Amino acid sequence: MMLGHIRVIDLTTDLGGYAGALLARLGADVAHIGKALERDPGEAEMVLHGKRMLDMALDDPALVALIAEADILFRGPEPLPAALTPETLAALNPRLIDIAILPFDADGANADRPATDLTLMARSGLMTIIGDPDRPPLTLPGRQAWALAGIQGAIAALVALNARAADGLGQQASVSAYRSTVLANYREPLMWDWAGRVGNRTGNLLVRGKSGVRQVWECADGYVTWSFVDNQPMMRAVVARMARDGMAGALADVDWDAILVADMPRETLIVWEDLVALWFATRTKAQLTELSNRHGMGLSAISSVEDVLASEHLAARGLWQDAEVAGKTVHVPGPMFRETTA
Repeated sequence: MMLGHIRVIDLTTDLGGYAGALLARLGADVAHIGKALERDPGEAEMVLHGKRMLDMALDDPALVALIAEADILFRGPEPLPAALTPETLAALNPRLIDIAILPFDADGANADRPATDLTLMARSGLMTIIGDPDRPPLTLPGRQAWALAGIQGAIAALVALNARAADGLGQQASVSAYRSTVLANYREPLMWDWAGRVGNRTGNLLVRGKSGVRQVWECADGYVTWSFVDNQPMMRAVVARMARDGMAGALADVDWDAILVADMPRETLIVWEDLVALWFATRTKAQLTELSNRHGMGLSAISSVEDVLASEHLAARGLWQDAEVAGKTVHVPGPMFRETTA
């Protein structure tokens, strides 16, 4: 495995646990110290899958001995004994990569403030843009801020590993869950910096130019994503397929080279979208995907959980592994990458 030679000690109790899980999926030997996390069984399995559980106290001298031989240490915001301070461990193991995953910047104004996944999603601005404009803001399923912080923690550890290969020295780094979540909201911070505008929820509309176009559509057996855009070959391809089924209506008379979709009144786009919606409803996701791939329609199917689990492509990659969750055998993602030999 890619990281089969790397030993990781994971001291996280909640925030940051996903970082070690990602490295375990890359083949690292990850030892989770302490009792299993008090979470929803499914979420706990995702965070702990692939790790070794070592039920030892944080003041156990054996833990210090393990860290002395480790490559990477993950810690959360919880206080640790004096024997586990970054300074002490750096002196003990100069090659150690010590990653702290915290709610906020360690030396920032909010360092001591409490935080939850929900509050970080709200503070980051992500909830401002999720949902319909005439309804309250929404968050995403699961604990996305926690997951994003874990991803950034794993990246920090891998970058430090690469640096250590050059100079032989470990590093100390801290990851802010708040910053990690803001980074995921890539568009709105840039809009504020450059235009002084605060974004808002647009629901199922992709707002471009003077209007907005629908993004998600219902079809015969689920949903697809597609939009009217200023891509003339793509527009002509869709209308041609609709015309073959006698369903193009007013779209058959549109000269796509003579207009800009971004400048069209929303009232006109609604008429056009109603025609497309009727046609999509007559086709399955597989049929629409096949037509799109063959004719360049720019359409993508939206996979349900069942679709992902039944995917022949993911099965061929050997993605899924079985795990026991609450007494049931379920599929969880296995290694993200696999080494191959030439």
